[in-house]
Amino acid sequence: MADEADLAFDTEQRQLAMALHAQRSRASFLKPQGSCHHCGNEDGIAERLFCDADCAADWEYEHMLRRRLGLATTA
Repeated sequence: MADEADLAFDTEQRQLAMALHAQRSRASFLKPQGSCHHCGNEDGIAERLFCDADCAADWEYEHMLRRRLGLATTA
């Protein structure tokens, strides 16, 4: 019989797997372009999608809103 620690661990592993899947699916349509996908900063981010975590979060939020509103999304 599973105790609370086992149940918590299983829940944590499921959430981690879902977060990794979401990250991989997001990265599958965004490709590095030599600049930040959100702000356009070109300083040393040749192989990255965004210049920092704030730009990544802002882009994700705006992308989610555009999908919900049925507006064109920029990939």
